Amino acid sequence: MPLPDFTLPAPFAAIARHLPEAPAAFAFTTALNFAKRAGKLAGDWAFLEGRTVRIEVEDLGAGVTFTAAAGRFRPVGSAAEVRFAARAADYLKIALREEDPDTLFFQRRLKIEGDTELGLELKNHLDALELPAFLDRLRPH
Repeated sequence: MPLPDFTLPAPFAAIARHLPEAPAAFAFTTALNFAKRAGKLAGDWAFLEGRTVRIEVEDLGAGVTFTAAAGRFRPVGSAAEVRFAARAADYLKIALREEDPDTLFFQRRLKIEGDTELGLELKNHLDALELPAFLDRLRPH
């Protein structure tokens, strides 16, 4: 059964807009580093070294900005070279392989702005990853 299309309720965005980005960015980059150490982020991520990326969840009104330094992901407060933006449902559909990122991009549901070459390389790396087993538990039954 495919994931239904949804938008996060407005009160979530009203709250998230007032929260500092640093804790979410720290949690996000910690999760990336953990996944990398556990072998879940296979491939060569050197192309991200010293580059800044922002991922925004549009219906949450929040996002995280991070970089790669010395082989580790780290949160940063500086402007990003590339920005990804989509609704939570669309990110989840990409993660569950229910939607192709290219399809969402051409439907303007996934936005990639800034250094498009960096964005496309990152998108291709993420698309090639093997899915973690826990994502199957997020599917509706």
